[in-house]
Amino acid sequence: MASTVDFSVVTPSEVKFEGKAEIVVAPGAAGDLGALPQHAPLLTTLRIGVLRATVAGPSRVEYAVKAGFLQVLPEKVVVLTDTALAASDVDADAVRADLRGAEKALAAKRGADDSAERDAVAWANARLEVCHRTGL
Repeated sequence: MASTVDFSVVTPSEVKFEGKAEIVVAPGAAGDLGALPQHAPLLTTLRIGVLRATVAGPSRVEYAVKAGFLQVLPEKVVVLTDTALAASDVDADAVRADLRGAEKALAAKRGADDSAERDAVAWANARLEVCHRTGL
């Protein structure tokens, strides 16, 4: 059995990552899911969260993703997303300010249609998680 799988992270503007991965863990719409080499084929949507992969080396790549699609095939894993931010793409101080503003907006909604505010909080938290894991 193969020990790695081809792995790509693609946005409309660029290919963020292309290489071999031992495991990919993605924020699937119904919960986090992991894909190993020879995984059964599947296609799912992604929610806002952190995409992680252990890549050949061994090292780790992480991206905050807004949403998108994950395709898993036995020999390949492809993530298509509008936004994928690595730690180096994130200004932690600006994101903390974004988070405070999003939390205030969410509190002001008091349960009314607050999906946009919840998404803003989740997006800020995903970006901060990517930063904190690398010590930024």
